[in-house]
Amino acid sequence: MPETVDVLGVIVLAAGSSRRFGEDDKLLADLCNEPLVTFAFQLAANVPAAARLAVVSSEAVADLARAAGLHPIRIPQGETQSFSLRAGIRALDPRCDASLILLGDMPFLLGDDLAKLLEMKAPACAALAGKPVVPALLPRDWFDEILTLSGDCGARSLLERTEAYQRISLPASRLRDIDEPSDLLGFHEQ
Repeated sequence: MPETVDVLGVIVLAAGSSRRFGEDDKLLADLCNEPLVTFAFQLAANVPAAARLAVVSSEAVADLARAAGLHPIRIPQGETQSFSLRAGIRALDPRCDASLILLGDMPFLLGDDLAKLLEMKAPACAALAGKPVVPALLPRDWFDEILTLSGDCGARSLLERTEAYQRISLPASRLRDIDEPSDLLGFHEQ
């Protein structure tokens, strides 16, 4: 039975390899005169939590995390999303009974979106066309299983276990992630 979250840890996964973005680090790409990743970091910094972590693979992104008040967890470049998630879960304060997972390349989420998610009991996540997606609220009793995940799908297999009532439907425009430079061009058309 899911329980209300008493002690929350926030983890921003911000160590992606950006293969489709080209040679530049997409997390440092300009969006409204700010590095793209700062939107996720600022969102995470405003969540009431016992721990706020950013899993990063570059010093430039680590510096931005620190500037936003997040503790950077450094991993090698080119690792998978599940590697990043495992690193974040391992680094959480042991008192945390749930973790809110955000992605560094999703700059359009709002604080109200996270507030709705945090009103739910863990596990819970956002939904896009009925499918479970991040942001996600993962309960402590999933942490051991998360530490066994591999590949580049993160906690997707676990999120697929959530029922419809554990998912909040959000507009696709706010769940957009940035994968290619052209994704930034349409920003002002939202």
